[in-house]
Amino acid sequence: MTRATSSILLRIALAYFVITVLTITGFILLVFENQIDLISQNAVLSSLNAGTAVKYSLDAIAADRKPLDPAAFQRIEDMAMKAGVIRITVFGEDGTVLFRSGAAAAVTATPDEFVAINSAILKRDFEAKLFSHHIDTPGRAVELFIPFTYAGDRIAVAEVTMPMRDIARQMGYLYRQCAIIALLILGLHAGFFLIVTRVLIQPLRSLLAATERVSRGILEVSVRVYREDEIGRLARAFNEMSVALQRMRQEARESNPLTGLPGNLTIARHIDERLQSGAVIAVLYCDLDNFKAYNDAYGFAKGDEAILYTRDCLRKAFDELDIQGGFIGHEGGDDFIAVTGFDTWEPCVQRFMGLFDAGVPFLYSEADRAHGFLESVDRKGNRQHFPLMTVSVAVVTNRWRSYSRHEEIAGTAADLKKIAKKADGTSGSRFAIDRRKDAGEALPAEIPGKRE
Repeated sequence: MTRATSSILLRIALAYFVITVLTITGFILLVFENQIDLISQNAVLSSLNAGTAVKYSLDAIAADRKPLDPAAFQRIEDMAMKAGVIRITVFGEDGTVLFRSGAAAAVTATPDEFVAINSAILKRDFEAKLFSHHIDTPGRAVELFIPFTYAGDRIAVAEVTMPMRDIARQMGYLYRQCAIIALLILGLHAGFFLIVTRVLIQPLRSLLAATERVSRGILEVSVRVYREDEIGRLARAFNEMSVALQRMRQEARESNPLTGLPGNLTIARHIDERLQSGAVIAVLYCDLDNFKAYNDAYGFAKGDEAILYTRDCLRKAFDELDIQGGFIGHEGGDDFIAVTGFDTWEPCVQRFMGLFDAGVPFLYSEADRAHGFLESVDRKGNRQHFPLMTVSVAVVTNRWRSYSRHEEIAGTAADLKKIAKKADGTSGSRFAIDRRKDAGEALPAEIPGKRE
């Protein structure tokens, strides 16, 4: 696993872990708080039922309209204990402690207790049989403040502390509930993370590994296409790019170092592919006339300039006519090959020859341009006049005759170029096209076409 991928996985894992923990914590807190409220409410309802029984007992004890004495308080305490009360305190209306189980009575109510006493009295007056209560969650108890009347018209309030029954069992259920919920959420998130890893991370790791191999010059790589989604289309595009890079590297190795155009092997392969596809094509074999004389007279640098000028004329002709699927190659020296569709070959040839003839004079010196020729030595060592360079184009098509390989087309083109170069009475560049339908038919002696 690479450092970059590890970093991505680590960041995703950490972020997802934090999100998962926060989700579980928040959800459990909500559930816990809700369940605690339910437990407390159930405890309060249970305590209110017990408190009602205590209320009736207090009313019965105080029914004789006598002041409360130690005997009455003892009866109250005994009654409370039988009802399951943990502790009972009796307050006077002014907050004075009249009785507290297990403690001295000469104690005054705390501020909180005094507030609860007043609230209990108000509830008695306006909400009959409802008691003010306080939930002591840490102590797991409910404190009820029960008002009652004694000695005729005097009001006392009994603070009754009731245990929250069965709280341990209910809290155990709550803890188990929260644990199950946490495990479910954790399992769902873990499953989702595994799906993301399989759907996203693994394909990206494969793409990264393949990209690193390509960066090291190893182009013969491909990645698995998992699905037809964005990642799958990315993998498919990568594979297509890998194939294109391999082809480009192969063409670069085979290209001509001067012009940068595809060389012999690429040219042959392209023509064979077009023939095998069944396309109707025209192959243009372009050869410079009088190039050797120009190269001898002006030197190799100027000769290279003439070669590059020919390349540029071909490219410009194809670009201006927007030749779709056009191909231009350089066999070497002053020989170029272009491939186009049958319907576009003639305007392409005419435009190419027009461009070439219009600019080629400017490759010569002013004196040679004015003369219209240059003086140089021929192959036999004799000095003679050579016209300005022109281009001869041999056009071979499978429109009328069937060709299966590029060698067959090249053989026909060699014969056509000889006819084009021997044409008399023509000025400027010219072309010849093979219109024969029979492979055994002889080539015509005249030039079928020339630049107008």
